[in-house]
Amino acid sequence: MAKQIKVIKCPNCGSIEKTEIKPEHYRCENCNTEYFLDSDDINVNVKYHNHNHNHNQNSTQTNYLDEANIKSIIIIVACIVVAIVFGSLISIFFKSKSYSNNSYSNPPVTHTTKSTKSDTTLPAETKNSVKDVNYHYCSLTLVENKPFIISIAQRKYSQSSESKYYFVVHDLLANKIIQESEIADLKMDNFGNVKWDSHDFTQDKTYLTAGKRSAFLLDKKKLTLTEVTSSLLENYPQYNTGIASINITTAQSTRGARVFHILTDHGQKIYYFPIQDKAYVDNNDFYMALKNFDQVNDSSEHTAFSFAQRYDKDFKLIKFTYVSPDGKSYYTFTSADVGDERTDGSGKFTDEVSAYNIDNTFYRNSKYRLVSHQNLTPNRLYFSPEIVYFDDTSLIIKTKASASPDSHYNYQRLDTNTGKVLWTLSEDKIRIKEVTHLNDNFIAKQNCDKYAIISSDGTISKEITLTQEK
Repeated sequence: MAKQIKVIKCPNCGSIEKTEIKPEHYRCENCNTEYFLDSDDINVNVKYHNHNHNHNQNSTQTNYLDEANIKSIIIIVACIVVAIVFGSLISIFFKSKSYSNNSYSNPPVTHTTKSTKSDTTLPAETKNSVKDVNYHYCSLTLVENKPFIISIAQRKYSQSSESKYYFVVHDLLANKIIQESEIADLKMDNFGNVKWDSHDFTQDKTYLTAGKRSAFLLDKKKLTLTEVTSSLLENYPQYNTGIASINITTAQSTRGARVFHILTDHGQKIYYFPIQDKAYVDNNDFYMALKNFDQVNDSSEHTAFSFAQRYDKDFKLIKFTYVSPDGKSYYTFTSADVGDERTDGSGKFTDEVSAYNIDNTFYRNSKYRLVSHQNLTPNRLYFSPEIVYFDDTSLIIKTKASASPDSHYNYQRLDTNTGKVLWTLSEDKIRIKEVTHLNDNFIAKQNCDKYAIISSDGTISKEITLTQEK
C-alpha cells in the first residue's frame, strides 16, 4: 500500500529534528526519544524509558504540558490559595472584634437550664438560653394546705444583656411554675438593677417597693401581685399629688411598727399605714394620732418561747403564756423580763398587724399580762441557741453541738410540754433558714430556690431545687 508523505514529529516534544537509526526507526535530536513508524495510517510507536506509548499523529488533542504551561498553572493555583487564606483571616478578625464589643463583663453563670419542650411552647427569650437568676424576694405560703413559693426573680438571658424582673409562683411539691409574668416599667439604676424592699404587714398581705419609686401589693392567698403606687393615697386627695419616692421604714413612737414613708411631688413627707389606710403628715400631730388606732378587747391567752440569758450566765429556754387585750397573737421584741429572766428577743412572728412588741411592758403596762412562765429545760446547757420555729404544738431550735467555737450547729425539734428532744438534724446535712408546718411534716427553706421536706421523725424525705422552666 502506498505511503503518504507527512511531516513526522517526535511524539514526545514535537521536534522534527531526528536521526534515522535504521529503516523507519528514528531518534529525536531534541529529547533522544526513539520511535518508529507503522504502515498506512502512519502510527508513531514510541519506545522511551522502557514504556510503550501509542500516539495517533492525526489527533488534534495535546496530551502533554510544556514547561511554560506548568508554571502558569502553578502561579494561578498559588494566587487562589493566597486569596482564600487572606479572606478567612479578615473574617475571623472582624467576628472576634464584634464579640468583644457585645459580650458581658460578668457573664451569667448560674441556673443553666435545658428545655425538653418544643420551642413553640416557650417565650422567645427562653429558647436555647442560659438563665442567670437572682431572687429579690421569696416566700413560702400555704393555700388550702398546699405549699407554693412566691418570688420576685431577676433574669438575664444569653441573647441579651438586659435584666428582666418576673413575678413567679411555683407549685412546690410538683416543682413547676404555675404563674409567671414580667414586671415592666421599673426604674432601674445605671447597672440595670432594681433595689427591692418588702414587709409582711399581715400573714396574707405583703407590700414591696421597687427602687423607692413603685409599690406593689402581694396577696399570698390569691397568689397575685398588683402595683398600687398611684392608689395608695387615693382617699387622701390633699396628699395625692404624685409620689416622688416611697420606702418602708420604722417610724418613731410606733413601737416598731412598719409604715410607708412617702415623699410627694410637692415635697410633703407622709406616713402611710396601708392596712389601716391611715395617712399622716410627718410632724408632731402624727405621734398624737397613733393613740386613736382601734383597740380590740381580747382576753385570750397565747404561748411563746424564747431563750433568755442574764449577766452572761447560761442560756435558758423559757416558755411563757401572756394575755394581750389588743388581740395580737403574734409578737416580736428586743428584750423582755419574763419572771427573773431577760429574754433575748429570739421569738419569731410573721404578722405585723397581729404582733406587739414586748419591751419590759409586763410591769410597766398592765394591759399586757404575763400569765405563766417556766424554764422548759432546766438541766440542759445551750451554746449560741436560736428559736427557728414554733406554733401551738411544735418547737424547733438551732444550737451548737458543743462549746467549741468550731462546733457545727444542730437543728432540734423539742416537745413543747417537756422539752424532750424528738429529733436532731446536723447542719452538715441541711441548713435551714425558715420552717413551715405542713400536716405531719415540716418544709424547710434552705434558700430561695432550694427546699426540703422533713418527716415527723426528722428524716429528710425529699429535697427540691426549683425548676426555672415553665
